[in-house]
Amino acid sequence: MVTRITAGAFLSCGKKVLLIKRSLHKELAPGLWAGIGGHLDISDIKNPRALDLIQTCYREVEEETGITKNSIFNLKLKYVGVRKDGDEIRLHHFFFGEVEKEVPLPMCDEGELHWVNQKDLLDLPMTATNKESIRHWIFNPGSEGVYFVAVTPQGDSAVISEI
Repeated sequence: MVTRITAGAFLSCGKKVLLIKRSLHKELAPGLWAGIGGHLDISDIKNPRALDLIQTCYREVEEETGITKNSIFNLKLKYVGVRKDGDEIRLHHFFFGEVEKEVPLPMCDEGELHWVNQKDLLDLPMTATNKESIRHWIFNPGSEGVYFVAVTPQGDSAVISEI
């Protein structure tokens, strides 16, 4: 059994949220909508007892969008998603933050970047952990908690609980 550790961000600007429609050639969630993010890199490990996942998040956002750490504010860990897929446990850390203005979006090898109206988010095809995290974020504005999001054994929905 192996564990895949990832981190990503949902960045909002007013009533829009920056998402990526993942390329069809991606191993994980091809063609689905997601936040901006990726795998923990060995360079992100400064202390093996306490992973600094926010640095992974900042790095991935800059690599994929060009948006730098200095342009992001109120970035906070809000959800930790977990699912089992074959002999792999996937542990994803969802950060939510804000930017002051919509920036022009570059071409990205990971997929197509889009600013999506908040009212349209739940209509997009995405993984159960992404959808449940976004649903909870929309319907619980201002919530300061951190939540655990687990995919059901069938893989088609997720349950959420405050940590």
